[in-house]
Amino acid sequence: MKPSSFMFLLICSAACTNLKLISKRNSVDGCIDWSVDLKKYRVLAGEPVRVKCALFYSYIRTNYTMAQSTKLRLIWYKNKGDSEEPIIFSGHRLSKEDDSIWFRSAELQDNGFYTCVLRNSTYCMKVSMSLTVEEHDSGLCYNSKIRYLEKAEITKSKTIACPDIEDYIAPYKQPMMTWYKECQKTTWRSSIIVNTTSVTIPEIEEGDGGNFTCELKYGSRVVRRTIELKVTALLTVKPPKVLFPLENQPNVIDVQLGMPFSLDCRAFFGYSGESKPIIYWMKGEKFVEELEGHIRETEVRVLKEYLGEKEVELSLTFDAVEENDTGNYTCYVENHIGRRHGSVILQKKDMYRVELAGGLGAILLLLGFLTAIYKCYNVEIMLCYRRHFGSDETEDDNKEYDAYLSYTKVDLESLDHETSEEEQFALEILPDVLEKHYGYKLFIPDRDLIPSSIYIEDLARSVEQSRRLIIVLTPEFVAKRGWSIFQLENRLHSMLVTGEIKVIMIECTDLKGVMNYQEVEALKHSIKVLSVVKWKGPNSNQLKSKFWKQILYEMPAKKKETLSHRQVLDSGEQGLFGDLQTVSTIAMTTTSASLAPAHMEIPDFNQTNHPQMRHYCRDYEYELSSSPVPITAMGNRHMYCNIPMTVLNGQVAHNNSGKKKPEIHLNSTFVPLSARELTSDIW
Repeated sequence: MKPSSFMFLLICSAACTNLKLISKRNSVDGCIDWSVDLKKYRVLAGEPVRVKCALFYSYIRTNYTMAQSTKLRLIWYKNKGDSEEPIIFSGHRLSKEDDSIWFRSAELQDNGFYTCVLRNSTYCMKVSMSLTVEEHDSGLCYNSKIRYLEKAEITKSKTIACPDIEDYIAPYKQPMMTWYKECQKTTWRSSIIVNTTSVTIPEIEEGDGGNFTCELKYGSRVVRRTIELKVTALLTVKPPKVLFPLENQPNVIDVQLGMPFSLDCRAFFGYSGESKPIIYWMKGEKFVEELEGHIRETEVRVLKEYLGEKEVELSLTFDAVEENDTGNYTCYVENHIGRRHGSVILQKKDMYRVELAGGLGAILLLLGFLTAIYKCYNVEIMLCYRRHFGSDETEDDNKEYDAYLSYTKVDLESLDHETSEEEQFALEILPDVLEKHYGYKLFIPDRDLIPSSIYIEDLARSVEQSRRLIIVLTPEFVAKRGWSIFQLENRLHSMLVTGEIKVIMIECTDLKGVMNYQEVEALKHSIKVLSVVKWKGPNSNQLKSKFWKQILYEMPAKKKETLSHRQVLDSGEQGLFGDLQTVSTIAMTTTSASLAPAHMEIPDFNQTNHPQMRHYCRDYEYELSSSPVPITAMGNRHMYCNIPMTVLNGQVAHNNSGKKKPEIHLNSTFVPLSARELTSDIW
């Protein structure tokens, strides 16, 4: 037998025992075609690549030297469509070396299939190899289409080796290689071992996933390979879990005949490698494909995915539910560990129960809507009810005042102090609106009560004669402890603790940073009937603001009094001041004596030694005249005064000199107030 015939038989026998799951494409003209080899060559443009003939590595038990000695020729072709063209080797960029084609610098035009044919005059064998050349992605050192993929389970160890570099490493020579993460040199954590051709991670963490690039120096060029590392959960050792329908529990769903319906099955699958989730519906012993045509399964949808673990959903849809569609439906889920299931019973919907449930739902919705409206407009609603149907709280309660107002009073030592918005609100706007607009009668200590030896007792009696206690918490009021009297005076403290009087606290600003604020908080907790209203600056001054609605809601319920019906002094109270008909609510204590006769002399309070010299008037409309004006000529003026109770009671102050007091003059005794003269106190 000729040597060539022997070699041919050897090659054929080797090919038959080393198919490696590769099947022949065809056999034309006696040439065995093994189609395309499984190995794929991938390279970035500009880098070198060696494409080896796969016949010598996967299909025959011989090498290139032995084949050449038996007169077998190796011919290279490049596939262009359905045809194959012989390759002409230039020797500069493209050359043939033994069983391989060398591309010194691969270009995009080199993409395609390359076929190597081993033949002589009597037999032929060939196989094709694929070569992919890509430009790197913009701004990156790799192309995502030609990356190598590696997976690693979290907490386990992983070694990432630089692939397909054997042809670029010289024997007995240490290669020069650099590793990158996301195309950047990185500082690896201490447990990671970086070798010349590999990276070893002893314990994989979630953040270890990403793109690892190895760069090998090869002459004047570089060879780069990029490995995408995907971190996964640990391989599951349990079967999947059905989330809905619940396992081992009765699940009953009402369906309406003639209406479309969708029945969903949700399940959790642990990581099980490359296997896909297996999930399907059955009715009894029948698969969905065996049911009526109006019942179908949708595609499996992945709802959530994390490190390879998935939550998926499969729906069973009914175009229109029919009578015989009711019954038991089971959803099965399975993996290589086992199978689980959950069942649902479909039953015809009871329309009576549906209507009842709908009615109850509508009622609950209406109640929720009304509750929301009440929460938003409860003050307006209560004011409207009180205005049309409420009773007058002020009738038969033997109270003289609607409210006792505690705020800031005059301090001559702070005349150069600029009036703040809080002071202007407390001193001017609040009392004016409550008295002039809403017709309430206020007791203001600084205006209606004279300090005396029994001042504290008078103050307590005034609070007892008031239906409400209004405390305006300005920063100055809190800092100077203007509220201390309510803790120090036993009668006042008892009224707060027992709830004899309702307290309205108006907070003008954020007081948490003010000294003594913690004591104010303690005072709040000791008051039994307390309402706190926030004043939010000048915007709250508008009469239509919610602030005034809240104040009006907390004040006593009474019929609205217009300015034309405001309280004035009657004939029994006028005495010497019969012309002061427009004076704004000059209140008198219950212990005041009857007024003095007209011939009584008025003491001169301009003297420095008089104990009542520090009482003043505020004129809101115009300046005082420069010439002396008798007090009886004030009938057409609108004055807001603090008049000594000794004058109102017709009493004359006695002194040691015994001199006759001159007649009082408006420009010498009464000084117009300004908001700059205010400090904090209530007694």
